[in-house]
Amino acid sequence: MEALDSTLKQLQQKEVVLLHGVTGSGKTEIYLELMESIVREGKQVLYLLPEIALTAQIIHRLKERFGAIAGVYHSKFNHSERIEIWQAVKEKKYQVILGARSALLLPFADLGLVIVDEEHDYSFKQQDPAPRYHARDTAIYLARSAGAKTILGTATPSVESYFNARSGKYGYVELTERYAGMQMPDTQLVDMKQRNGKKKELHFTNDLLENIQRAKEQHQQVILFQNRRGYSPYIVCSQCGWSPQCANCDVHMVYHKAKDELRCHYCGFRQDTYHECPACSSTQLLIQGFGTEKVEDELQLQFPDLKIARLDMDAVKTKTGHERIIQDFEEGLVDVLVGTQMVTKGLDFDNVSLVGILSADQLLNFPDFRASERGYQLMMQVSGRAGRKHRQGKVLIQATNTRHPVLQYIIQHDRHAFYAEELEQRKKFLYPPFVRLIQITLKHKFQDRSLNAGYAFVQALGRIAGCEILGPVTPGIARIRGKYRSEILIKATTGALKTIKQKIRSSRKSTLSIKQFQSVEIVVDVDPV
Repeated sequence: MEALDSTLKQLQQKEVVLLHGVTGSGKTEIYLELMESIVREGKQVLYLLPEIALTAQIIHRLKERFGAIAGVYHSKFNHSERIEIWQAVKEKKYQVILGARSALLLPFADLGLVIVDEEHDYSFKQQDPAPRYHARDTAIYLARSAGAKTILGTATPSVESYFNARSGKYGYVELTERYAGMQMPDTQLVDMKQRNGKKKELHFTNDLLENIQRAKEQHQQVILFQNRRGYSPYIVCSQCGWSPQCANCDVHMVYHKAKDELRCHYCGFRQDTYHECPACSSTQLLIQGFGTEKVEDELQLQFPDLKIARLDMDAVKTKTGHERIIQDFEEGLVDVLVGTQMVTKGLDFDNVSLVGILSADQLLNFPDFRASERGYQLMMQVSGRAGRKHRQGKVLIQATNTRHPVLQYIIQHDRHAFYAEELEQRKKFLYPPFVRLIQITLKHKFQDRSLNAGYAFVQALGRIAGCEILGPVTPGIARIRGKYRSEILIKATTGALKTIKQKIRSSRKSTLSIKQFQSVEIVVDVDPV
């Protein structure tokens, strides 16, 4: 296998190698071959996945290949199970360990290789509670300290990893074709503006509905991607404009039809839904926007005899909920799988002929410098679920702004052009990988207290060579879980990182020493995502 030989050659020259392969290109098979060579040397392998739910699909392949020396570890195990696995790793009874972030803390006796699969995934970042760290970067550090090598694998690398590979810091192996000559999907843009009349009330274009019908007639399966759970993101009174807000956060409550309740997706607060406006007593409450629940409902109305399942955080309630839904889809018990980003991750289905992305605009029109990167990654990943074995799949991307550059790169399968454009923009406006970011969030139950504490923090920081300090500002969502927030963003060159970290520690101490700010919570996040 040429790709395996290239990877082995790169591993001889570099500590870290980026394996950049299109979806279905056989990256997992390369991982397995590399693991075998490490196991033959008597060393251990850590295979990291971004989410616990994905481990169930891979562990079967590892057990088939390696038998009793392959184990799995994640935070869902109870205390006694964890102790047992820790001991087995320490004594080298397990030579292959599959796990999520927490597996990085296992006491490896002789680590030879770390594989970070889907290295681009934002689930690798531990946010709350502290310590805040990125599992990919921690894995590289762990491997280096053990004298081991690291493989970063993905079809859609993070911009930082792509830059490190193309600039020569990491090794780079590219897989441009699907395994066994399988074709890449036929990807097409569908203009949402072409809907008219009653069709405008639906979230499906004629093209998408016709292709779903065709898949149904040919006994093939469909995946529909909408990266928003619930039924509707908000309810609004048509008479006075009132809309239900969370009691603890400055956000709209999301309507969930299945339980006829409103939920806050930030703090978890729930309440019964309103059937009458509390402000003007009108019963004309409009449901605005759409989530996966609404997609499921609308689709069932259009195709009453289709078996439809939903894969999102609300549908996966139990430890095995995710596995059950995936298994039903694999066994053909489900015709259409509607889901959030959970459907984009590491799934391999033989009978999916069509993938529909319901709202590309929603993914790309987000006020964040990573919006293009995230949108590109999500759409490319879910597109990769279409067409396996000997059949070309089709991907339909619904969008209002069909001329968006990211969408053009996706339909042309021109990944290098996407990364070149993204790097050019990041360099121009000073964002990673050309600088490091540090975000400081100050929280308090009073808004003026959090903002004034931010000003005091910035004043204590002063001017620092190689750093740009932005803020404090009140973010778009000012209050979460009953606390108002102000944010400071620091852009630092690599050379200034040590100095700025020292200054942050002293500024934190200085700010908290001021009596009125002693109850302010200060959170420092290096390399926020």
